[in-house]
Amino acid sequence: MKLKNKGTIKIGKMFIFVLIGIFSYCTISTISFAQTQGEDLNVIITFFDITENTGDVITFINSDGLTKAKIFTPLKSMKMGNTTELQFNLTANQVSMGEKFRVCALLIKDNGIICKVGENSIAERPEIIDFRLATDEIVKIDVPTIPVQELDNNEEDEDDEDTT
Repeated sequence: MKLKNKGTIKIGKMFIFVLIGIFSYCTISTISFAQTQGEDLNVIITFFDITENTGDVITFINSDGLTKAKIFTPLKSMKMGNTTELQFNLTANQVSMGEKFRVCALLIKDNGIICKVGENSIAERPEIIDFRLATDEIVKIDVPTIPVQELDNNEEDEDDEDTT
């Protein structure tokens, strides 16, 4: 009878250890997932193939109900040769887990825009978007070139109309 009790006790102890292990695993995975969802979203945007002819670039990130933008002159901010990086920091409230976002770069000198789509993944790392200015398709924007003098004249005309 004592042998049976010892065997039952061993099986009972192993069962308890297995239960503790399963509960610990579930608790740890739930906590780490909850922390990931509460963390900020960091997006690193890398520009490759910057040349002397690359003018100012307005870069913006857009998700439902949110747009953030940065303007920079690539030649002044190049970190590594013909490459530079921008970083956007967003909260989990602005772009939730699994939600897609759009990153666009408006190339002022070229009258063009490049857009890419990213997703706020559950990975504990920044989301990375790469723009290759030499090979990515730049969509031309048909904007008429207006001389600065015409802009100044239009402002003066509007001022004259306001005073009469």
